[in-house]
Amino acid sequence: MEEKDFKRVLNIWRGIAAVLLVALIGMGIYTYNIYRERNQYATMLQNQYQRAFRDLLADVENVKILLDKAEVCNSTVQSNSLMTQLWQNGSAANQSLGLIPITQGVLSNTQKFLNQLSDFSFSLSKQNAGNKLINDEQKKQLTQLSNLSANLLNELRTMQQDINADGIKFGEMAKKGLLHMGKASENVSDTKFGGVEKQFTEYPTMIYDGPFSDNVIEGKAKGLENEKDVDLKAAEDRVKKFIGKDKVGKITEISSGKGSINTFGLEVEPPDGDKSKSVFIDITKKGGHVLWMLDPREVSEKKLSDKEATDKAKAFLKTQGFGNLEETFYYKNDNTITVTYVGIIDDSILVYPDQMKVKVALDNGSIVGFDALQYLKAHRQRQAMEPLINEDDARAKVSPDLEINRVKLTIIPLPGDREQLCYEFKGKCKGNDYFVYINAENGDEENILRIIKEENGILTQ
Repeated sequence: MEEKDFKRVLNIWRGIAAVLLVALIGMGIYTYNIYRERNQYATMLQNQYQRAFRDLLADVENVKILLDKAEVCNSTVQSNSLMTQLWQNGSAANQSLGLIPITQGVLSNTQKFLNQLSDFSFSLSKQNAGNKLINDEQKKQLTQLSNLSANLLNELRTMQQDINADGIKFGEMAKKGLLHMGKASENVSDTKFGGVEKQFTEYPTMIYDGPFSDNVIEGKAKGLENEKDVDLKAAEDRVKKFIGKDKVGKITEISSGKGSINTFGLEVEPPDGDKSKSVFIDITKKGGHVLWMLDPREVSEKKLSDKEATDKAKAFLKTQGFGNLEETFYYKNDNTITVTYVGIIDDSILVYPDQMKVKVALDNGSIVGFDALQYLKAHRQRQAMEPLINEDDARAKVSPDLEINRVKLTIIPLPGDREQLCYEFKGKCKGNDYFVYINAENGDEENILRIIKEENGILTQ
């Protein structure tokens, strides 16, 4: 090779080496930046988990102090203030608990305790607002709650000491994911909080005026009280009617629910045997009713209008033998629309406790979701109900600031598993839409709901 050619080849290799060097430096910088960003993210996550734990501990400390104060309180004004603070701190503690990476179900009783604590105190605050002092039975319940909160506080403080001593990081626990977190022996977080949960495995049943009361959560399903038990064959027949016989292949029992409503938990494969297209459905063992159904298929496009989809839902409910129902609210998500229906009696009275949800795919109008839990819990033959005050008297109880545009008679659920006939006044105030419910027997203002209109639907708060 001549010297001239050699120098030319050498220059080429020098150029390639320079390019590779620059690429390696760039890759090194990129890798370092990724590493630094991941560390920053992990640190941020760890800080969030630690802050949530500190907030939980502070809220439980406040709960214990407030319960101690309640034992020596003897005025409705002061009691109202204490109960309101208890409600707020109990709710805040539950929210903080939900931010800590713990396997779902590990703290179900603890969460239930915090829910009942906050809701019971809210119920008492409303009682105090009506100038009624806490009675002896309620004082006993507050004492029980005080003892339980003391146990919870001690466990949390011990856990905090253990975490500090062992250098345990919540962020490292979160990295393992739910599969690891499902095994208590492999997850320090679950193991630690398991000691907390043991404090509430046998705490007293609380019956009180609130939506988290045991008599509401664990109450009997009124819609199934007079029904007969069905076998698996009858449950499978119900599945075929609900989904369509031509869409049903193999049916496999994969679970057996034993909650407030016992069910057959079934997986329904399509006729071609493709398990990726399976539908999951729960059939009640009493009466053979569909409690819940989910078709998890992806809905990739939208072809139907909201009106077409809701018409499909209503027609479906009619073919399934449900009585007179009226559409109330809806919500759209991932090319589906979920519509809420409520019952109707005496041709015009809306029965909000008799509520069910139907989810419709917007590509072809098929039913991809169904939930009748509330309906089966509440539905029953109701006697004719007549208001004791007329509409004009009820209207006089509504704030004059509400511009009323519609009035209906409704039955609404009340805390403590009760129902009440009310006038529902729909109206506007300062650009916002509201429902105001006036008791049709005594004129009390039972509830106020704000109507939230979003791009994806209509909801209430």
